[in-house]
Amino acid sequence: MDRKICADIVRYQVPLSVFQESGDSHIDEVFRRLNSGGRHLSKQELRQAGAVSKFASIVRKLASNIRGDSSASDILNLNSMKNISITNRSLDYGIPVDEIFWVHNSIITKEDLRQSKDEEVIADIVAWVSSDKGIRSSSDILDQLYGFEEEQAESSLSSSVELQIQKINDDVVISNVQFVFDEIIGIVESSGKTFNKLLFDNQQAKIARYFQIVFYAFYELLINEGMKISDPDQLIEILNKAGDKTITLSGGGGNWSAKEKQTQSDALVGVIRKCFSKNIDNDPSRNQWVTRFENILMQSSTEQTLYDFKVGLHSLHENGTELDVATFSKIIKTLTAMANTLPGATGYCILGVADTNGCAERHKSIYGNTWVSYSSFRITGVNDEAEKYHGSVDKYFTKIVQLVKSQPISSRDKDNISRNIAAIKYFDKELIVLKIESGDTPSIYDGKYYVRHGSNVDEVLPENFGELFARFQG
Repeated sequence: MDRKICADIVRYQVPLSVFQESGDSHIDEVFRRLNSGGRHLSKQELRQAGAVSKFASIVRKLASNIRGDSSASDILNLNSMKNISITNRSLDYGIPVDEIFWVHNSIITKEDLRQSKDEEVIADIVAWVSSDKGIRSSSDILDQLYGFEEEQAESSLSSSVELQIQKINDDVVISNVQFVFDEIIGIVESSGKTFNKLLFDNQQAKIARYFQIVFYAFYELLINEGMKISDPDQLIEILNKAGDKTITLSGGGGNWSAKEKQTQSDALVGVIRKCFSKNIDNDPSRNQWVTRFENILMQSSTEQTLYDFKVGLHSLHENGTELDVATFSKIIKTLTAMANTLPGATGYCILGVADTNGCAERHKSIYGNTWVSYSSFRITGVNDEAEKYHGSVDKYFTKIVQLVKSQPISSRDKDNISRNIAAIKYFDKELIVLKIESGDTPSIYDGKYYVRHGSNVDEVLPENFGELFARFQG
């Protein structure tokens, strides 16, 4: 460092206060005074603090995914924190609290969200779907699920739920819960109402338990019975005012019996079952793409190196009839650069997202369709160019798979990218997801190695090969 900076650090005075008393009461008083200007942690924040169980990790991940404040890594640059912070609408950064699923649908209030009540709901859900027996809901049950108060009668609850999660696999639990969430989100969006207004004639204050009943009913049909929604319009009609007519919950808060949960969710299953049919193509790769896609968009603001977006593969000019192979080759080169970030890295390039407002406007002027907005992103989809120049999204998808095979990359990367290509739907927009997972050695493109810094792709010069390969050793 510069000599002046070193001198400034050495001369910096660190304030120090020494207290001679050593009793517990004196120590508690010191910390009480130090913390008097802060906010008390909620019960759920205290439960999650330092919790390292699979159950706690699942709840954390799902809660972040649904709120939209997830990051690609557990380690985040401090300067990037504001991009995924929950904020008031008046601020020009972060995630507006009014747009978060729970608040937007009036399931819980903004104040309850800041007290992590959404995590308590998810913890209840994860415990219920993971356990082989019904679990009641209460504050003390949540304490036990997180391993507190082990001396009580249900002291084995946390270990038994943990064992069930190990049997199912934590990734499967996350995938199943997220998938059901996305199906509910899709139905609510299609209804043109919020979840609260869909279930009640007159909006209710707090309806987290009603949401759980709907979730358990959907989970039973979609996951446990392997069905799919076959008549969404009738399903919306049945759910309309279901909180007033179908779901009958006892009043008050506090303890919520497992019996009432089971009885009410079974009753709802019986009513909505006719809107579902057997899912013959039970595809495990369905993978919660609505929320997952939104998470990728938000994560790109903090981990730009591993994410890239393109509006499509055809030029935004009237004569852009030919697929731009050079652009596609650049995408594949970028993916190999992402794979060289570090072992275990996963890189994405998504087709159907405009990177600037001008690009989105140009797309609209050519194809006549507007985009879907999410945060600061403009989702145009590839539907228009796929149908105009290739006849369908399926043929467009096939063309991309064929192009991957002709790229100057290793057989391992060709196989990895080809297996991970996915066509996903976000509202009425079709998108193509290109994904690469780093291997045991650096990825090579046309005989050269590349790395990505921010949005720039740079060639690794021979004198830096040692540093690149060292990342993949051990």
